[in-house]
Amino acid sequence: MRYFAVVVSSILMCGSSLASSVNAATLPELAEALNTRFDVMKDVAGYKAANHLPVEDLPREKKVLLKAQSAARDAMLDPPSIDAFVQTQMAISKNIQYRYLDRWRLQPEKAWQPRPLKEVRAQILQLDNTILNLISRQILTGGGFGEEQDRMLARLLDDKQISDLEKAQLIDALGKIKRRQ
Repeated sequence: MRYFAVVVSSILMCGSSLASSVNAATLPELAEALNTRFDVMKDVAGYKAANHLPVEDLPREKKVLLKAQSAARDAMLDPPSIDAFVQTQMAISKNIQYRYLDRWRLQPEKAWQPRPLKEVRAQILQLDNTILNLISRQILTGGGFGEEQDRMLARLLDDKQISDLEKAQLIDALGKIKRRQ
């Protein structure tokens, strides 16, 4: 019986160690994908500025949300549980676009051109799918999103693109995402 207890204890410790290593790997990947998604907003803002389009595009946002819900199903996430996260991500993305437009009104960038919108949207879709898969992996193998993971993610998110308040809102919405049953 003592031998059995030692074996079970060892297995649990190894499993815990494995989960920690997966956790440590997933969060930097998630932060990198989110940071890249927010970086791409410069191209979106540039396209909208060049074509005199508004930042807010509610029909497009609806399409993005529907695609995200479909991708959530594929990633084994509960689709309704991602809504707040996706909407927060889009709100932050719009804020970033507004900040670029304000900056450019004061000081236009002369040597820069936005990438084609079709290319940018394809990259955003790929990033959104990656983000949802990483969230699913974090919930499944990394124990989800607790205070330690929230602090780590807040440190890893790019301060140049998003404010502390936006980080807190994004992380709060992230904590509401659930795996599909």
